[in-house]
Amino acid sequence: MLAVRVSLSLVAVALAGCAGMSEQACLTSDWRTVGFEDGTLGRNAATVGNYRQQCAEHGVAPDLDAYLAGHTYGVQIYCRATHGFDVGRSGAAYQGVCPSDLEADFVAAYNTGRHLYELESALQRVTGQIASNHRAQDNIKKELTTIAAAMISNDTTAEQRITLVARSAELGQRYGELTAENEALERERAVRELELNDYRQTLAASF
Repeated sequence: MLAVRVSLSLVAVALAGCAGMSEQACLTSDWRTVGFEDGTLGRNAATVGNYRQQCAEHGVAPDLDAYLAGHTYGVQIYCRATHGFDVGRSGAAYQGVCPSDLEADFVAAYNTGRHLYELESALQRVTGQIASNHRAQDNIKKELTTIAAAMISNDTTAEQRITLVARSAELGQRYGELTAENEALERERAVRELELNDYRQTLAASF
């Protein structure tokens, strides 16, 4: 079965973008299988050009006909509408590989999944920023505690106390800025959650 004919040479192919194909990989790769794998991953058939360039360094040329035959078969699997939704939701880019008779349904499903991905990502971004701001405030509290201890220490000079007072004021201002920022982010998060939940309900009603 072509779908499961994955050899060690394919591992080399998968790493080709980083390190280039070795001479052994160029010589032993099943180019039909390589094309099939690229097709099922939604890679453009022009990807074979990268292999051609890499293998040329070893005096080897990919079997273009075998690659394209495998790629065509792989694309048929990739371009299923149900898979389009999964591709979109993963955040992966669509490289326009689907044939005209499959593309409309695939793209429609892809766009549906992509919108879900964008809504989820927006919510994650806001939530992540809120958490980051809270961590920053925790660090400010720790530094203020350290400053307070230094202020009452007999070893602290008057000049150092002046510096510590200025630093305390700076930290206090930053703490207030983070509080205001998080208040705005919490409002944004509520909106993002509502948008995401509404869209999920729309999807549930559609299936």
